[in-house]
Amino acid sequence: MADRRGPVATVAVKGELDVATSPQLQAAIDARAPGYEELVIDLSECSFFASSGISILLEENARAARDDFRLVVVKAPAPVQRIFDLTSLDKVITFRG
Repeated sequence: MADRRGPVATVAVKGELDVATSPQLQAAIDARAPGYEELVIDLSECSFFASSGISILLEENARAARDDFRLVVVKAPAPVQRIFDLTSLDKVITFRG
């Protein structure tokens, strides 16, 4: 699911994000019209998150710094969120509850 409300673009991940589904996430992000001030990636309904998703988050974080917008990730359920704690990605990317 993707949405745009004024300066905030939102992309939600539901279910599993793996090598087969990560292109869909990237396509949803890329489909957002430029000019937003904040990109929100909502993982609140994500049940599995693979390394291909981590790559996307890191790329978007770098793009946010380069293109001057904020990247915010809505926390995933605890078992999935744990991967961000283990990889210290939670120290690089802004997560919110």
